[in-house]
Amino acid sequence: MEPPLIPADALEGLMKKVFVDMAVDPGLFWDAILRAHLFVPVSKAAGPEAESGVDSEAEGEIPVVLGRDAKGNDVLWLFTSPKVIEEYTEQKLPYLELPSPKIFSTVKHLKYPIVLIGPGQVTLEMDSALVGTLSEGRVPEKTEENIRYIAKETQVMVGAPMEDRAPLENKFRELFGAQEVVLEASFIQVSDDTGTRLLLGLKLKDESKDEFRRVAHIVANAAEGVLDKGKTMDITLMSGSLKEAFEKYGIVFFKR
Repeated sequence: MEPPLIPADALEGLMKKVFVDMAVDPGLFWDAILRAHLFVPVSKAAGPEAESGVDSEAEGEIPVVLGRDAKGNDVLWLFTSPKVIEEYTEQKLPYLELPSPKIFSTVKHLKYPIVLIGPGQVTLEMDSALVGTLSEGRVPEKTEENIRYIAKETQVMVGAPMEDRAPLENKFRELFGAQEVVLEASFIQVSDDTGTRLLLGLKLKDESKDEFRRVAHIVANAAEGVLDKGKTMDITLMSGSLKEAFEKYGIVFFKR
């Protein structure tokens, strides 16, 4: 007996808990993905079955509609629901609905980066090893996904933080004092179409993806109960795309 299909709303709720709230182990999300259907935008050349969003066989090649990332590079979009396709692309694109292992098996040989998009523009860039594992119907033991990034060309306003940060700064000073890899920490404020939030910038002795993820997880746990209800905070490296913003507007509160 096959396991029950995971509905889109349940999958999307789990996606937020794992990659935004960081409150659930990622393995649970990938297990759910393998029991869910995903949606891929296609051109009208895909035929009438794509217009209705229903897939019959979907053998061979799929005439996918490619997206663009923030740097203008072509990417292959996968979506968690038709509603997310329309919200994200601001278009009513035809699409195919497929069991996720079948989608991953079909697209794993494509040369384009594969990007999974959920509600609220929660966006995961999936490397080839992860896609290959999922295409075999297996839950990955370790993944290298990006937790969050803005894949569309969205206007982002940055400036000096205006909110009361004292409780967070006090908590993080104590935390970073015990983490020798953290060299500096600073806050700026970010506003975009998802709202306004604090952005914590870190300068690390080792700025590898694994080390950043480890520190980010510790920071997220430390912020629980300190961050005001309804408020959100993102975490990034000060050496990244917002380097100039941190240099101009950043309020440094920890320096080793």
